[in-house]
Amino acid sequence: MAARGSRLSVAQARLAMNMLKDAAPGVSFHIVTVTTRGDTDSRPMFAMDRRGIFEREVNQAVADGRADFAVHSMKDVPNEMAPGLVLACVPERADPYDTMVCRPNLDTGGRFVVGTSSLRRAAQARLAFPECEVRPIRGNVDTRVSKVGDTFDAVILARAGLGRLDLNVRTMDLPRDTFIPSPGQGALALVCRNDDQNMVSLLQTIQDGHARAEAEAERALSRVLESGCRFPVAACARHDGHMVRMRAAAYMTGGGAVHAECSGTDPVSVGEEAGRILLESGAASFALKWRQDVEGWR
Repeated sequence: MAARGSRLSVAQARLAMNMLKDAAPGVSFHIVTVTTRGDTDSRPMFAMDRRGIFEREVNQAVADGRADFAVHSMKDVPNEMAPGLVLACVPERADPYDTMVCRPNLDTGGRFVVGTSSLRRAAQARLAFPECEVRPIRGNVDTRVSKVGDTFDAVILARAGLGRLDLNVRTMDLPRDTFIPSPGQGALALVCRNDDQNMVSLLQTIQDGHARAEAEAERALSRVLESGCRFPVAACARHDGHMVRMRAAAYMTGGGAVHAECSGTDPVSVGEEAGRILLESGAASFALKWRQDVEGWR
């Protein structure tokens, strides 16, 4: 299997590998690590076109036959798969929400410095904590955590990443109504060649129906919005076995957001409806404004 070389990516690949070993005893696996453009470009995330920057080279290893399948963070996988590849499996999803790793005795009611390279998290932090100063931060999870108490008073990270790395750090709960996660956050995506039916069948042995439905809904919303790293969008779909319920938001540069809540039995329809509501509420004009103002977030 192919994965990025970061500690989190390798941990996620091992998680998938262990699930596959339980489902298919006797099958052996090993991990091929791949360096991506996102690993070598040190610019803030919002200064780049993020589409495929953590995914393309990994999937190329699958397309070239250097690996049989790839393990990704779902939020890094573009809506349009490269020719010849298929999103074959979405395993059980971890907690999709964010948390804040912070120094001791942090007073979020006063002025403090929070690190993130996500426009979504930056916009949400400014809404939740009007006195905070948001600064860009890059690096793997361990690097970002290590800067808390030094350059930053806090950093905002995904709960799933901290859990998969088993990091014991001081965290602060964030209001979930404000900090809606990125589409796909907490989910894994297993990608293989679409003509390799044996591999598709093997990967689908660990598919989680709820996680797949949630991912399909959130990816459908992203397709409608055609959102990218410079257009902050949040979405969280939850599947209870019968219905998919989604909360979504799109954020303005000067503060504020538009919201959508939808539910239904078809995940794609739920995501598309939420996307249309956001567009009709004004999100269609946000992308251009964010592109014009992104220099102010450096």
